[in-house]
Amino acid sequence: MRTLEDEIEAAIAVDLATLRPHQRRAYAGLDQYRRPVEARGIPELATTIADSFGAFAIFDVETVLRHPQIAPYLARTLYAVPLELRRAACDRDRLKAECARKEMARVISSALLQRYHFERLKHVSASCHPNWNEAFEQQFGAGRRNSSLEADAGGHSSEPRGVASDE
Repeated sequence: MRTLEDEIEAAIAVDLATLRPHQRRAYAGLDQYRRPVEARGIPELATTIADSFGAFAIFDVETVLRHPQIAPYLARTLYAVPLELRRAACDRDRLKAECARKEMARVISSALLQRYHFERLKHVSASCHPNWNEAFEQQFGAGRRNSSLEADAGGHSSEPRGVASDE
């Protein structure tokens, strides 16, 4: 069974694999002739990756974040990925490029998971999430502050995690 960490890493790997060649080269700091240039397009790539997390509630300690709010941290993380690894992801050898993209996805997902806590929303799909606020309130309660167990106090009868409040 896939864990949440595997799911997040896979989402990032898919985003990196589906980049257009010019976007991939721009992030790697290569021009159309594969000559070294300044890396470009990192904020746009961060936004693309952040959009993959539209079906998640993202927690930064006590604060609930939507996916666009993690894009600045993602951009800093993308800048921190070694340039050699980014360039290896543009290699003409497909196996070498795939291995480099998987390693980049692992690095990025581990940085995200160290900083944020992700919870998949039950009633929100990745492709359609206009009901994000409603799904969040159903799952965690309207007045969530320190823990999702406060949802019981808010009159919601179903606790999605099945955790008894011993505190």
